[in-house]
Amino acid sequence: MHNSSINWKSALRCGIAASLGLAFALHAYAQQDIVVGHVAGFTGPVKKDASEMNLGATVAFAAVNSAGGFNGRKFRIIQADDHYKPDETVTEIKAMADKVVALLPATGSANMDKVLKSGVLDNVTLPLVGTIPSPESIRTPLHRNVFHFRAGDRDQLERMVEQLTTVGMTKIGVLASKNTASAERVAIIEQALQRRNLKLAANGLFTVTAKTDFSPAISELNGKGIQAVILIGPPSPIADLVKEVRGQGISAQLLSISYADAALVTQVAGLELARGFIIAQVLPNLSNNTKGLITSFREDFKKYANAKEAPTHFNLEGYISAKLIVEAIRRSKDATPEGVRKGLEMLQKYDMGGYTVDFSAAQHTGSRFVDLAVISRDGRLMY
Repeated sequence: MHNSSINWKSALRCGIAASLGLAFALHAYAQQDIVVGHVAGFTGPVKKDASEMNLGATVAFAAVNSAGGFNGRKFRIIQADDHYKPDETVTEIKAMADKVVALLPATGSANMDKVLKSGVLDNVTLPLVGTIPSPESIRTPLHRNVFHFRAGDRDQLERMVEQLTTVGMTKIGVLASKNTASAERVAIIEQALQRRNLKLAANGLFTVTAKTDFSPAISELNGKGIQAVILIGPPSPIADLVKEVRGQGISAQLLSISYADAALVTQVAGLELARGFIIAQVLPNLSNNTKGLITSFREDFKKYANAKEAPTHFNLEGYISAKLIVEAIRRSKDATPEGVRKGLEMLQKYDMGGYTVDFSAAQHTGSRFVDLAVISRDGRLMY
């Protein structure tokens, strides 16, 4: 009887200890940060894009954290520099597995092509929320772990061709960087022209290096009566290209898809040469404060960015990616990679405040919104 009493007391103590241990573990879990990863080219030709997106996401998470986070858990970002090298992108994403619940936008078409072909996102659930750029080859077919919340290259290029031909421009040329994604974009332009019984009037290619030589590509425009030129490549070379083309006295209308950076073009080419340059926009006008998304973005940026520069579309892109991750977790009530993936697929016709993202299990391309904006004489984007 005495031994039985000891055993009962011992079991009670063990039970209490186990309950306390479980409670402590649950409390510790509740206090753990929700970690989001960002693998991008923080050095190299897209470092400005990557850094600005990272800042935008940081701002979004700071705003959420100040309001209590998710069930008391705070969001934070860990980042890895892939140096804009595809092999390193694969390596760094693989290293993120089991450390993060989702990934912020990746940068580089060759990088994403390598990621998808490597199968690194096939072996584990690790949602990637956004890709820059967005060639059709990485959007189709649907990948269960990749979510695109901006309009793709096809939508942007077809809108450009439509606009140019509507105003009577038929001699349309292209200056493009030499890579698979650019070749795909040129093919889209050619197809859009063919549907209008037109042909591409010029196709100049250049190789991006530390000191890119644009002369051979630009020479392809000579003597062909070119009325408009679509520029395709990373932001920094595009800015240099605007300066070179205009510097040679070529007056054709210049356009680019959304990866071009208006502020950088103005800085590199100068106000006079940058004026009139058209850039496709896949996100709302940053000056339109009637949209709830833009109002909250600007307020949060002012409060949490600690930056002297005005917010950019790349800041907004990172902000949107982070907001989608937070909303996905709220919808699924599950702060795990699978919870993020399932939650994203619940965001059907989700209005973020004047910008709608429409995801589902059968659709991971959330928007087809495209607008065209022109750099004004004072360097602002006018819609």
